[in-house]
Amino acid sequence: MSPRTEEQYVQIRKNRKVQIMEAALQSFALEGYYKASIAGIAKRAGVSKGLLYNYFDSKEALLDALLAFGMEKFGDILTGIDDVLDTPEELRQYIKGGFELIRREPDFFRLYFGILMQPGVSDLAREHYGEMVQSLIRGLSVYFETKGDANPMEKAMLLGALMDGVGLYYLLAPGTFDLEKLEKMIFELFK
Repeated sequence: MSPRTEEQYVQIRKNRKVQIMEAALQSFALEGYYKASIAGIAKRAGVSKGLLYNYFDSKEALLDALLAFGMEKFGDILTGIDDVLDTPEELRQYIKGGFELIRREPDFFRLYFGILMQPGVSDLAREHYGEMVQSLIRGLSVYFETKGDANPMEKAMLLGALMDGVGLYYLLAPGTFDLEKLEKMIFELFK
């Protein structure tokens, strides 16, 4: 058996980090952020506390990494869309991308949204998401402004809230409605 390459070590480290983050996500969702312990997270991940600390300095650093990871996933739907949505097709892509992400990874987002609503965690999440959400709202509002909407900022916020609500309902009660149909209806309402 030949020794591992540098690339293999990097991949092993990356996989281990994801394993720890998944365990932390489950622990935070099931026990709550404040009750979850590093020891419990390490046990759930199948690693020692010492190894966990090689990857994350603290429980807050773990939460911070999870929030950044969630933001990264959400950022994936914006790939190919400018900061400002200019066309109905870009709006369609934005709406479709948001729901596609939830359809693709419902377990992750069910847990993720669960920890976002916990006291104290929401403040940290606001630090992560504040600018991104404001940027999205501004981009959407420009779209509605160019269409001559009287209240472009409010319409952008309404679209965001509607998508959040439908997404959360889909996660909480999967199979109770046709997400694709709702996706098309939302586009028709806002195009």
